[in-house]
Amino acid sequence: MKRREFSQLATLMAAASSMHALAQTAGSASAARPSPGGSKRGAGASIGTNLSGMEWGRPGLRHGLSSQPNIHFTVPRKADIAYLAANGFRKNRLPIQWELLQPMLHDTQANQGARIAIGEPGQFHATYESYITGVLDAHAAVGATCIVDLHNSCRYRDFRYQPDGAVIGLAVPPGALLRPYTRSRDQIWTRIFSLEPGATLTQAHFVDFWTRAARKWMKHPGFGGYGLMNEPHDMPKPGSLVGSDEEGADAREDLAIWPAYALAAIRAIRASDPKGLIYVSGNQWSAAMAMGTKNPGFPLEGGNLIYEVHMYLDAFNNGATFDYDTEVGKKMSAGFGRGSIHRMTGVDRLRLATDWARKEKVKLALTEVGMPIDDIRWRDMFLPAAQHAHEADCEIYTWMGGNHWPIRNYPINQVPGWHQNKTLEPLVAGVLKEVVGIDQASLFDDGPGYSTAGVPVTITVYARGNLAKQRVLSVSSSGKGKLSKTRLVIDAGANGSDTYTYTPADNEAAVLTYSSETASQQLPPPRQVFSIADPVRHASKSLAEAALTVLAKHQACKWNMADAYTDYVLGAPAASGDPIRAVSDSGFGSSPGNAMEMLNFLNDDSASMGTIRMPAMRVRQGKKSADFDRLDTTGLWCKKRTPVPVTQPDPVNRVPYNLDDAYFVVALVSVTGNNTGGVVFEASRAEDAQFCELGFQGNRPRAVWTDPKGQAHTLSSPKELTPDTPTVLSLACSRGSQILRVDGTEAANGRATLPAAPFSQMLIGWGFPSYFPRKGFRGSVYAVVTGKGRPTPGEMGVLERYLAGLASA
Repeated sequence: MKRREFSQLATLMAAASSMHALAQTAGSASAARPSPGGSKRGAGASIGTNLSGMEWGRPGLRHGLSSQPNIHFTVPRKADIAYLAANGFRKNRLPIQWELLQPMLHDTQANQGARIAIGEPGQFHATYESYITGVLDAHAAVGATCIVDLHNSCRYRDFRYQPDGAVIGLAVPPGALLRPYTRSRDQIWTRIFSLEPGATLTQAHFVDFWTRAARKWMKHPGFGGYGLMNEPHDMPKPGSLVGSDEEGADAREDLAIWPAYALAAIRAIRASDPKGLIYVSGNQWSAAMAMGTKNPGFPLEGGNLIYEVHMYLDAFNNGATFDYDTEVGKKMSAGFGRGSIHRMTGVDRLRLATDWARKEKVKLALTEVGMPIDDIRWRDMFLPAAQHAHEADCEIYTWMGGNHWPIRNYPINQVPGWHQNKTLEPLVAGVLKEVVGIDQASLFDDGPGYSTAGVPVTITVYARGNLAKQRVLSVSSSGKGKLSKTRLVIDAGANGSDTYTYTPADNEAAVLTYSSETASQQLPPPRQVFSIADPVRHASKSLAEAALTVLAKHQACKWNMADAYTDYVLGAPAASGDPIRAVSDSGFGSSPGNAMEMLNFLNDDSASMGTIRMPAMRVRQGKKSADFDRLDTTGLWCKKRTPVPVTQPDPVNRVPYNLDDAYFVVALVSVTGNNTGGVVFEASRAEDAQFCELGFQGNRPRAVWTDPKGQAHTLSSPKELTPDTPTVLSLACSRGSQILRVDGTEAANGRATLPAAPFSQMLIGWGFPSYFPRKGFRGSVYAVVTGKGRPTPGEMGVLERYLAGLASA
């Protein structure tokens, strides 16, 4: 289950095929088909998620500037925690990084300079400590609790301290947020638990950490327990002081190391906190299949211990591969050896742990489990496993929630999105609600918005969440086309759906409207379907219908800042001066499972997160825009995925185009006198250098295409914009041809041939290629549209006139 290290590397996914199987045993456990609906047994067991983000700083820890909040790691937001609680997820797990909380071990012999830079031996880092306290405060405020999980796998990355207590190459970055680091990578090393003399990470180190943590948080009303250590694995073999994964495939780890350390920490915690819940993980990545056989001495002495296990559904049980057919084709299943994964694999794996827990009369928590989102067959595997856990009174915490940017639309996630001006609940949350019997869901619809006359389009109406009873809706049309049916039924259960088709008549703009006999029933918004054959000619009759036809033909996204909300959870329509965190796609770029949301999910709960600001709503002459004029304003982000062979070859969550495709962008903006250049819109990939960008150099509009090697192709307007004057900027790209337009007039063109390179995100008001933000422009955005394909010059003119009208008095 190396998914964290795996996903934190440059490509997040590149090494999936190298993941080794976990503990394998002969045979296969049989399982009865779980009964539908929530079980009456286990009603008190918690459901929640891992609020991942604070542990993501590890890749660059100690040897670079990879320690900035909201970029290299992110603290969960108060609003997201409140949203989880409002949806029944009232206990969560907070992974933290040992080195970030305790940057110097208690017995370190450091000189004065190192102590001033890094911290006093054993002392908790005040800011990181305050982050944890803030998360616990947020839980307490909504009557929820949170486990503090030490997410280090029995390891600690440290500086090498010289005999005089110095660190060679030690650098102290300016400001309080970035951590000291060494310029010499050979001055960093990894300590690990061991029972041998000379152990580099001792029981005394572990005891000191948990003693300090217990004294700090044991009485906090939001504190839900001590997660002693996440996923012990590849421990040293007998007689060794280094991990067995560093000594070759034949090295056999000493399974007694972790139980001995766990017992020492339990005793230390009990000296301060006699009753607090302690979560005890197991050897071999906490695999459910290994809990009862690979942990000598378990169960340990003491009360209020909960044994935590992890279980994923893929062949290797590592939570890092997501293509169902590929996983079945591996014809092996971790824990059982030969034989493909199947619908009951999760139950079979988990049953090995629940049977052990029942026999030993101990409590169990499934502290990591994931449901890949791209294939309904994963849901069919996940549901019975979650039902089994719930019936066994086993706590369930999904991997992963939180606010760190790589988590957004990760193939296994419990992160809320935004669609049709309301929160889009993650798929896995609906399944867990079904398991525990929470009746709570929202309805949405998606489908194409354009077809030629006589050719049907398919519309899907779907629930996100769980319905205790089926919902019946009616659909009607304002047009002359034909509906395949007018009665829609969303079945009871998690994430249900129904589909229908609409076959448009010739040259029409039909509106499809939903209704229900239940007055309180929340409904999807009206949907438009166009069959206008010549939108350029139609513009003289209705510019809006013509422009929407062009957008629908190209399945283009439209983000109108008049639709902005203050938050993607528990938010409200943004009024003048309010922060903007969520804008729905009001165009036609979204599809079921792929909402083209524009969000800001950065954490600005306190000044200790850094100087960041949200764009603010501004109303000028009755027209709304997003104001990016203040320094340190961050932008909006539509974060998606790119295909990864074997691992996730065909993700549902994707942007509409890549660098080398044909596509277009049109934006209505104005600049201020403070503008010194920056991004208006960017399509890019966070982990690589390639991007397409519409923005400014000073007050001069420009478009930039940069390939994966950093080679840029730039088109610039010869004229500067007049401050505070709404202006339409456009770019269009196809193979060997690029155009920049300003207010409908060509300003520059190019003939670059761009290489194939994927995009995984789109951003408004800033950029984020190569793991780091690009500065946004200073001004206002009224609306942005973008889509795949190359509209005709006349169609581009229709779009430009339509957007210009959004700022007209």
